[in-house]
Amino acid sequence: MFIWGIVLLVVWFLCSAALASFLSSAPEAPPFAQTFLMSGFFGGLFFLLGLIFFVIGLVAELRARAFDREDRRRSIALTQAIGQLLNRSRSEAYASDGSLTHVSGATVIEVDRHFDQDTQGQVLTTINTTTRTFGVTHSSQSGTAVHGTGGMGTSSVAQSNYYGSSTGVTDSTSRTTGTEESVLSQTTRANLMGDALFSVFETTDASGQRDTIRAISLSRPAAEGVIRDLVGAVCYRVGGPETHSGGAVWAYVENVVAQFAPGDISYVTDRLKAIHSRPIGEREPVAIAGMVMGRNALLVTSLSINGAARLETYPARFPEMLAQALSAATTAPLAAADPRAAIGAGR
Repeated sequence: MFIWGIVLLVVWFLCSAALASFLSSAPEAPPFAQTFLMSGFFGGLFFLLGLIFFVIGLVAELRARAFDREDRRRSIALTQAIGQLLNRSRSEAYASDGSLTHVSGATVIEVDRHFDQDTQGQVLTTINTTTRTFGVTHSSQSGTAVHGTGGMGTSSVAQSNYYGSSTGVTDSTSRTTGTEESVLSQTTRANLMGDALFSVFETTDASGQRDTIRAISLSRPAAEGVIRDLVGAVCYRVGGPETHSGGAVWAYVENVVAQFAPGDISYVTDRLKAIHSRPIGEREPVAIAGMVMGRNALLVTSLSINGAARLETYPARFPEMLAQALSAATTAPLAAADPRAAIGAGR
């Protein structure tokens, strides 16, 4: 629109100047400036449209340049913020911030694992077409000829008669037939390194009564998906991958996933199944930290067996860490997302 405004203004100026020059060359004509104003008045529609297009385009161009400068500045700030986030210790994402529920001295009584599954399928369709044509043609023709001669010396007669007929019949039949065959193939593969954990523990509550705790843990691919979605939400919050800011955030998504994704989920499941296979009196106590998902149900963030080192299963503090790192680089503070919404949606 900015270019069209300039074009219309140039056309208006050239036409007005040419007409003013022609009129001012006549005898006793008014001066050039006066004829130029008169010529410009008659072409005022082009001038008005050109001026409107020019102003609108100029304002849009100024806004675009200002947005681009701010976008580039913010992309640099976001890149630095993500760099600082990646320099933080991985264990910070699994540390307790006071909002987690802790259960100690629990005895495992049930363990089950669920593998992530990926289903791929295809449909193959084959169409066979046959065309058949059949035709018959019949024709007939007949004729007769008679020649006669009279007695010698008296008279002579010659007669010829020919009759012919021709008939034809043509019959043609065309038929097209087709068959269609569809074959559906489907393959389901289980990710043997993508197992989610479902387990039940028995413990003693504050009053000394026995109680049960249901402990669940996302699979590693599901936990990585939560991290990837949170970073992607920030990317679109600052303009999307097409902008400098969004592209700077999205460029580091895999680095962030590799830094903070849990690596002990499958090992925890193996250890718990090994403990569960022993008699109940020989089973080691388990300490659990997790987020409350319902009555006596926890999303396990970390777990310790018999007082050993903590095993990390879900980075509960990652949303808070991401918000703290990036909020300073954006115009508005980012709220720490609650991962339980994604878990409830089936992750």
